[in-house]
Amino acid sequence: MEGYNHREIEEKWQEKWALDGIYKVPDTEAGKNNFYQLVEFSYPSGNLHTGHWYAFAVPDIFARYKRMQGLNVLYPMGFDAFGLPAENAAIKNGGDPAEWTERQMEAMRTQLRSMGASFDWSREVVTCAPEYYKWTQWMFNQFLKNDLVYRDITMVNWCPKDQTILANEQVVDGKCERCGTEVVQSEQQQWMLRITKYADRLVDDLDKLDWPEEIKSAQRNWIGRSEGSEITFKLSTDDTVSVFTTRADTLFGVTYIVFAPEHPLLEILPIENRDEVNAYVVATKKKQELERQQSKEKTGVQLKGITAINPANGEEVPVWIADYVLSGYGTGAVMGVPQHDERDREFAEKMGLAIVDRPLVDKKEITEKVGGKLVKTYRLRDWGISRQRYWGCPIPIVYDPEGKAHAVPDEHLPWLLPTDVDHTPDGTAPLARSKELLERTEKIFGAGWRPEVETMDTFVDSSWYFYRYLDNKNEATFASPEKMDTWMPVDLYMGGAEHTTMHLLYSRFWTKALHDLGLVKDSEAYKVRRNRGLILGPDGNKMSKSKGNVINPDEYVERLGADTVRMYLAFMGPYGVTVNYPWDPNGVVGVRRFLERVWKLKAKIDVEKKVCKTDPLVHKTIKGVGEDIDEFKFNTAIAKMMILLNALEKEEKIVLGSYKALLKLLSPFAPHIAEELWHELDETESIHLASWPTYNTDFLIEETVTLAVQVNGKVRGEITIAPDIAKEDIEAAALALPRVIAIVAGGQPKKIIVVPKKVVNIVF
Repeated sequence: MEGYNHREIEEKWQEKWALDGIYKVPDTEAGKNNFYQLVEFSYPSGNLHTGHWYAFAVPDIFARYKRMQGLNVLYPMGFDAFGLPAENAAIKNGGDPAEWTERQMEAMRTQLRSMGASFDWSREVVTCAPEYYKWTQWMFNQFLKNDLVYRDITMVNWCPKDQTILANEQVVDGKCERCGTEVVQSEQQQWMLRITKYADRLVDDLDKLDWPEEIKSAQRNWIGRSEGSEITFKLSTDDTVSVFTTRADTLFGVTYIVFAPEHPLLEILPIENRDEVNAYVVATKKKQELERQQSKEKTGVQLKGITAINPANGEEVPVWIADYVLSGYGTGAVMGVPQHDERDREFAEKMGLAIVDRPLVDKKEITEKVGGKLVKTYRLRDWGISRQRYWGCPIPIVYDPEGKAHAVPDEHLPWLLPTDVDHTPDGTAPLARSKELLERTEKIFGAGWRPEVETMDTFVDSSWYFYRYLDNKNEATFASPEKMDTWMPVDLYMGGAEHTTMHLLYSRFWTKALHDLGLVKDSEAYKVRRNRGLILGPDGNKMSKSKGNVINPDEYVERLGADTVRMYLAFMGPYGVTVNYPWDPNGVVGVRRFLERVWKLKAKIDVEKKVCKTDPLVHKTIKGVGEDIDEFKFNTAIAKMMILLNALEKEEKIVLGSYKALLKLLSPFAPHIAEELWHELDETESIHLASWPTYNTDFLIEETVTLAVQVNGKVRGEITIAPDIAKEDIEAAALALPRVIAIVAGGQPKKIIVVPKKVVNIVF
């Protein structure tokens, strides 16, 4: 038997699987239930980094497992292909963003296939393709007809040099990601989506979802629904200001009023220190809202000559402006009650304001007594989607000679992105410089008509892509109702925690809007959502080129194989939890040795042998691995296979059935080597089309022992094992515990002490 040549094996089976189309998924298959497993599609960076492998190859384990369980599994892939990086490349190199993007996608297709993932490539979607963004534009038009889209002036991140609106993720340390210019907050006119109309449903419907509480909490906090009171304070100028509070019961303890720096009253009040106030307002405009919310440093300016009267007790209190108050939350003004609010106390202590302890009163009663009203308010803002960039979905709007906006009729969709565009920033939107776009507009609509020159936020493109996977060749609609009935909602959606309050929230809104318009049957798109953590550098820090800790998976695939990389990433710790794991070069090599041992095990098969003392462990392992995969505990599933391999290696001869069972258990994790060894047994059908092994409960009735697991003397968990298990297997099981993995962070123990039937102590 030749040695384990991963390069030859992996290339061979990747080509064979593609030729045979074994992962091409029919919409229905007799006797099988559908299972739609989704991962967040990739931006075509052209470089498959470790994060891509963790995002796509590890969830592939679950997809393969479900397929072997007899489900009709859809596991698609595509590209979120519009965006600023392509435009930046065109600006830098003088190229075409479309050509750059296509080159990047082709490179990534090759790399994605190298990981051996079971993607159905026949369903690929590419958001920059006209046949895709035609339907993005069509949906925009449906929303416009139903008052879910409007034009308004709103506060945005604005780059003064590039003259463009920036999304939050395009602002790095307060500066434009593209040019490094300091970003300011500016009022700009843009197209808005009424996501706030769905605020209550976006909160309330979370209770129906099988999602981790941390995801639900993050969305609830982002939406920021508060139920409270709106109370009016009279100012010394005879003007009035309304404040929102969730604690009307603390009204007697008010010692100051605070305006947001954007509050409109600031422009008309006779403020004595006008220059100082104006300077503070200008400084605040340079800050992002998120920075203002999270800053621990309290700043502000008193409005000299202005006071407010507490409607509950007639007391006169000073009025301030401070950037910790946001114009979009409540009324843009709050009452300061430092005795009962931490932020107010910090501000009061910093500014030397009074802190008084007054009795609490009935909230509803005091609200009614002072003439206030009970209201609900939200932190969530409507979604501004306008971008003054080229490489994005064109907003399908044209303006008549009087300046009135009109939707581009459906027969002219897709409203194509013009190609005669100079991408160099000059203070105008790139599409405004397109002769082709202007001539097309006037040819269709008449002289004097002009096109919208903004493109859409790329989060729009990713808000509905999961529907297009179901029917990506359909020219009559974005997806047929029949296909959506067959597959939706998504059974399992796995993605990054960084998308919890952006993409995930936006796509929930989009789905609800489509549902209300009768275009989809479900008001929620995803049954189950699981977030993953990050893979850190070997030094335990986030990977970055500047730190020199970036891991290139291609190098490990070339040297050790795709199966090794897949299995190592799965072995690092439980998936579907936001825990970050450091890359351990020694751990990768250890997984490679495990696969080499599996490769050699075939020599021990005795086709005449029917029973073996390892039979109970085989059945226990089948049960345990399946249960672990169901719970995304891929690491402990691998540990159980390692224990089984140790036991099988100790036998002089092994049963063929036990060997086949091990290969089937291994196949979702290491698909190439499992396929190769399977076919060496003269099997003609792919192992990935075989059934998941079953276990006999008769073999599971055995005595077990529970051992406490300690790290440096502190109990961190426990393991349940057979009483006659080998010492090295006990050690492997203890090291595979999630809490142990998190604590040791890839380090090597000095020693492991096993006290039989009592405790395992790992010493570092």
